[in-house]
Amino acid sequence: MREMNFVARVPPDSDLQDPKGSLPESSVRLSVNLNNETAQTFKALIRHRGLSITEGIRRAIAVWKFVEDETSKGNQLAVIEHDDSIRKVVLL
Repeated sequence: MREMNFVARVPPDSDLQDPKGSLPESSVRLSVNLNNETAQTFKALIRHRGLSITEGIRRAIAVWKFVEDETSKGNQLAVIEHDDSIRKVVLL
């Protein structure tokens, strides 16, 4: 399985950059290795939403944190179907 090196970069016109074009001190640069399938899935998701790589990663982490916070409280996750039936989400 081939891995792709995936580096999150802040676009030059992002409000996350200071006027000199460097990242603010509160930002951290991360390099992530993903297999090709995962990288392609992620790229398709951010392209569909019109997001930058950085914003896609930020949102993914926010969702993960939400799931962790809720399940650590003993709560369960569910999907409400179009017909209003409820399907429990089981995470491994």
